[in-house]
Amino acid sequence: MKQWFESLAEREKRLVIGAAVVFVIGLFFQLIWGPLNNALEKAEQNVKNKQALLLWVSEKTAEYQQLKGNSKASASGSLNQIVNSAARQAGISIARMQPQGDSLQVQIDQVEFNAFVRWLATLVQNKGLTIESLDITETDRTGAVRVRRLQVTK
Repeated sequence: MKQWFESLAEREKRLVIGAAVVFVIGLFFQLIWGPLNNALEKAEQNVKNKQALLLWVSEKTAEYQQLKGNSKASASGSLNQIVNSAARQAGISIARMQPQGDSLQVQIDQVEFNAFVRWLATLVQNKGLTIESLDITETDRTGAVRVRRLQVTK
């Protein structure tokens, strides 16, 4: 390669060197700069999506807290019956219910968050139940959550 380069005329050598510089710059942009720029844009979009989700969850949490404070009514029947009938009316499928003394622990595999908040509001406002603890996580589906643990009492 060196021998070939030395055999070139001066003008051809400068042309080859210039082409090599352009090639290296192009390679840099293609292999390093482009992927970094794309990753940065993707990360910025991810942050925007997470911020929007946080804002939405914060609004719904405030709505829930407001509804929780307005609970005055009470319902008759066992805790199981109250929770089951309210879930049926809301179209929520309960995965598991487990009595724990005076309270009831509920698990739901996947539920639309707005429907879940409305159901909780019904339990608290209309049925007179108290939410002792709540553990929810997001799911792969947008707007849906998984209720790991919801503990309610009369």
